[in-house]
Amino acid sequence: MATNLDPKTLHDFIVGDFTDAWNALAGVPGAAHRGNFMFGRQAMTLLEWAARLCKSDGSGTALTAFSAAMEKIDSRYFTPLPGACMKGGAEFALPASPTRGPGDRQLLWAMFDLIRNGQAHQYHQINVTLTDGKEFAIGLTGASQGLFLHTSMTGGRPAQHLAFELGAAGEVILHVRTDVLFLDIRQAAADANLLGRGLTFKYLERPDPRRGAGNYNFDAAALQSALGAGGHPRR
Repeated sequence: MATNLDPKTLHDFIVGDFTDAWNALAGVPGAAHRGNFMFGRQAMTLLEWAARLCKSDGSGTALTAFSAAMEKIDSRYFTPLPGACMKGGAEFALPASPTRGPGDRQLLWAMFDLIRNGQAHQYHQINVTLTDGKEFAIGLTGASQGLFLHTSMTGGRPAQHLAFELGAAGEVILHVRTDVLFLDIRQAAADANLLGRGLTFKYLERPDPRRGAGNYNFDAAALQSALGAGGHPRR
């Protein structure tokens, strides 16, 4: 019977795929593409995995510990922004600093919205048009040649990570080192002992009980028949 993978296995897949792909690409000289977008999306997948795991802790202790661990690593993830960016949803909450105002006004929430949602749906970060017509954009790095994951922090935290610049048209560009982002999230999840708390994982479902009946409204025999008629060989 097909079953959902447990949280530890999912963590291993997310971390392993990022690590192995990064190191493999870092060892390729002259590669035209360095996985900037792919690694940005994968880092945010790890953040969502952690947030969804925390959601199963009704006491809120896991999310509090995860937030504190992220803030200890780099408090700039929780820089307060001038206004709300991404509203929280019912399925999970992102880490936030309790001393810096509402989470939806903190930088990490904006990063998640623009990177994760943009990459997942259009393979491009979402650019924000601000109230003065100028843009807020995020620039992502990739696996430069020779930059293996274990060397990312050699010499300390890279100054480029979470630095910003103004573009020619006055746009505000936030620079994100995807390797540093990934390593920070991975370390915070470990420091908060998310995998040692006995937490469960709320898996997405189809049909979705929240949306009522209608989709996937057929049985296994009908599905087999449709696949067979479509020329799909049975193994």
